[in-house]
Amino acid sequence: THLHEILFSQYGLPDGIFLIEDLGYKYRMFMSLDMFREFIKPAYKEICSFAKGHGLPVLFHSCGFVEPLVPDLIDVGISCLTAMEVKAGMDVVRLFNNYGDALSFMGGIDTRVLSSNDRVLIENELQSKVPILRTGNGYILSSDHSIPDDVTYETYCWFVERGTELGRG
Repeated sequence: THLHEILFSQYGLPDGIFLIEDLGYKYRMFMSLDMFREFIKPAYKEICSFAKGHGLPVLFHSCGFVEPLVPDLIDVGISCLTAMEVKAGMDVVRLFNNYGDALSFMGGIDTRVLSSNDRVLIENELQSKVPILRTGNGYILSSDHSIPDDVTYETYCWFVERGTELGRG
């Protein structure tokens, strides 16, 4: 955090802090909760405390299944959980229902559906999530992973426009 102080004093505050980790894979985490709590959680707590002391939100990204970590992420001060990889077992609506009073969310839109380039399927994906997620602490429309090459530009533009429209209500 000392280096952050130097950076902030010379260049100003950022809009937030973005922690990027990949702590899970399909339906499991890479480590036990005990290992996370011993080796990683203290560092996250320090980073979040520093960020909150500067009025900055902290976004946390992880691919894979990390749902068991969510209470600990809330405890350390994470503001927003990003990705929510569907094919790994993450369900952004379930997470919202369980933790939406404490977190914002970003992502959770299945890239496999986007890859279909089928607007009916994409509409169903958006309708099943965005109207629910917009009611909480905030939702940022995004896919659950990188946009695959087989998603056409037209499909992507439509996804963003339609998702934004649903987000506004």
